[in-house]
Amino acid sequence: MIANAPFMPADPTERFAVIFRALQRSVADNGYRLKIHGPLIVLIWNYLARQIARFARIASRPPQSPRIRTRAPKPVEREPATATPNPKPKPPLTLPRGFAWLIRLLPNGPATVVGGAAARADLQLFMEDPIVLDLLATHPSLGRILRPLHTMLGLRPPQIIKRPRKPRREPTGEPKPRPKRPRPKRQPDFMAQYKVNPDGSIDFTPEQLRDILGPPPPPVPPWHHPFVPSFDAKKMWRKGPRG
Repeated sequence: MIANAPFMPADPTERFAVIFRALQRSVADNGYRLKIHGPLIVLIWNYLARQIARFARIASRPPQSPRIRTRAPKPVEREPATATPNPKPKPPLTLPRGFAWLIRLLPNGPATVVGGAAARADLQLFMEDPIVLDLLATHPSLGRILRPLHTMLGLRPPQIIKRPRKPRREPTGEPKPRPKRPRPKRQPDFMAQYKVNPDGSIDFTPEQLRDILGPPPPPVPPWHHPFVPSFDAKKMWRKGPRG
């Protein structure tokens, strides 16, 4: 599944590094051909390199129990010092977000087959390895590395690395009654104002026709009427010269 990899090592740390170093090379080799923004390629390369180093550093530690986070107290707000307003800095370049963003970044072609799709399949096999499952059970903080990588490659994270849901707070004291929402007034039926016959035709009153069609047009002035002669043109027509 991995390009230029003759075998897949059994050690989870080395195997993880082989999968995502091959993905690094694939994105870098095909980035120019696919016309991907150069700084974005460097950002993806550095991000994958950091995840490889973090995975190796956490996996080399002794087993640890999952950490329970507690909410820190809110800091005391201080009054901002009066200073000259600085111009708004340019936002830094960040990685894309969304489900399967790296798969969508690489269009259909060799880059997808060698890079995104291969890394996706190898990550699925990596997560099914019993050695990796034992490592995740003793090092739960590895889930913080693997969850974004699953999202990047279009995979749903398995149950072992899913973020635990926060327990619901039990209500203290009596629950407050919810205020009743005013019911909206029911609008009258539009067709109730018309008389509908059994055959489907509608009988309109003159007032209803006036509302639908508008007022009648004004009367035409007499000088706009068509000209109608008051004599017989045939009798006055001369058939020839007089004799």
